[in-house]
Amino acid sequence: MSRRRTAAEEAWGAPLPDWVDMLVQACDETSQGKVAKRIGRSASVVSQALGNCYAGSLHVLEKRVREVLDAEEITCPALGPISSADCLNWRDRAQTMTSASPISVRMFRECRRCPRFTVAKNGEQT
Repeated sequence: MSRRRTAAEEAWGAPLPDWVDMLVQACDETSQGKVAKRIGRSASVVSQALGNCYAGSLHVLEKRVREVLDAEEITCPALGPISSADCLNWRDRAQTMTSASPISVRMFRECRRCPRFTVAKNGEQT
């Protein structure tokens, strides 16, 4: 058993919630920093989540972990079949218009019409 898993079990209790277990496994396979980058958060957020002391929305973080680490194929109205991680990436990018490339403009419009696109009060993708 890894030190990371032991620490997470001390913080969360055993058995770990499945999304925390996914996070531990992913960190053990690569690194906490690489996993943080994959889910679009900082390494300190990952550390706080593993230690059950994250002050932000655990629901939002759990959803991000599931969509990226347990990626499933979904049907995008604009692109067709894509992974849930790719969908999350496009939804994050659709928060603001930052590029004039045709695909970015198209996805900005399409994502904002999609039922999967929601924005929390603090602007964070939910």
